Amino acid sequence: MTIGRRRASYHGNPFLGIYASTNNTHTLFPYEAPEKFVDAVGSALGTKAVRCSISGSNLNGLYSAMNSRGIVLPGLDGKAGERIGAETGLEVLVSRERWNAHRNNIAANDKGGIISEMVGQKERKGMEDCLGVELVPMRIANYSTVGSLCVVNNRGFLAHYAASEDEMKELEGIFKVGGGKGSANGGTGFVAVCMLANDKGYVVGESTTAFEMGRVEEALGFLG
Repeated sequence: MTIGRRRASYHGNPFLGIYASTNNTHTLFPYEAPEKFVDAVGSALGTKAVRCSISGSNLNGLYSAMNSRGIVLPGLDGKAGERIGAETGLEVLVSRERWNAHRNNIAANDKGGIISEMVGQKERKGMEDCLGVELVPMRIANYSTVGSLCVVNNRGFLAHYAASEDEMKELEGIFKVGGGKGSANGGTGFVAVCMLANDKGYVVGESTTAFEMGRVEEALGFLG
């Protein structure tokens, strides 16, 4: 297959995953996102751009978690949620969870997902219904913000380089795909804040090395 691969920055910042969120069809960009950045992401991931503000900020990637079925947003985003749902066709959950940096808390593909142990059971159930997958509470490398330590698509996953072998086996069972460990942006294990990925390709921060990109491609199933 032809893989979309790009290095990029957001106003010079290589931590792309803070600012945008994506699935296989749509990417949520801040209103202020540079056209160069939007074009780079769209060409690599093959997605339609949706400009919006989540929680009144430009941190769309930090505050949202999504897969091909749904998107989880913070509790103050009712009107934004309606608009995003209408533009993307996704089911939208406006969660009341107080730990509302949802991308830090959740990593999910269309087969399964993981969630921070800090998220309450009631809110977790709503998130599962929205995303259409079971969300398994766990830690990675002793961090509770598991969504920031893992990038997953329907072909594979990339986890923090310090994830244990037992954690990797558990992740393979949850996501129902193989994966690997790695980093981005020159050694950052919090890979989700460094990149965007779907089943068609990936975009990494411009500080990411060629070696790291190779690990990304292997882990996300683009070399098979």
